[in-house]
Amino acid sequence: MKTILESGPDAAADWAMHLATVTANADLRDCDMIEVSIGSLLRVVREQLKLEVVFIGEFVGASRVFRHISSSSDDPVIKPGECHGLDETICQRIVDGRMPSLTPDVARVRAEHGLPLYYDALGGHIGVPVRFSDGTLYGMLCGFSFEACPHLDERDVRRLEMAANATARLIAQAEGRNVEPLAAPH
Repeated sequence: MKTILESGPDAAADWAMHLATVTANADLRDCDMIEVSIGSLLRVVREQLKLEVVFIGEFVGASRVFRHISSSSDDPVIKPGECHGLDETICQRIVDGRMPSLTPDVARVRAEHGLPLYYDALGGHIGVPVRFSDGTLYGMLCGFSFEACPHLDERDVRRLEMAANATARLIAQAEGRNVEPLAAPH
């Protein structure tokens, strides 16, 4: 059975259509449906990218706060509401350009990037900013596994960017912000 991630001329359009289908159920006035849609979107991303955890982290002051999490484990290693100082995170390093969006094996480059020791347990990591249509940074959409992820590539970063745009739209709806239509894939 083919997955959405298999390459082909319509792969990006298929991914965008799948995300639009997942998020189409989110009524502008129904925050519960928006939460369900965000959860569904994260689950789809986690399963399609073959990751153990996918999360949305909001940047609040000098912290990254985990807001939404999809985990393959019944007892996830991170939980909504937990936070870390931004200066300790890969998220901040991606936003400010010190690390790429895709790191197939974080443990191998942890020291080089000045990450705390607990990142030695991390394998692959992929993350992109979540920005509202006005350009305001909300935070990050990231995923990781405890094993290296040589299967991830730049196409997956582009797919994650599409998911981040859909996520930003859903969060904007939940917050009562102006919502622009989802951008069509390139």
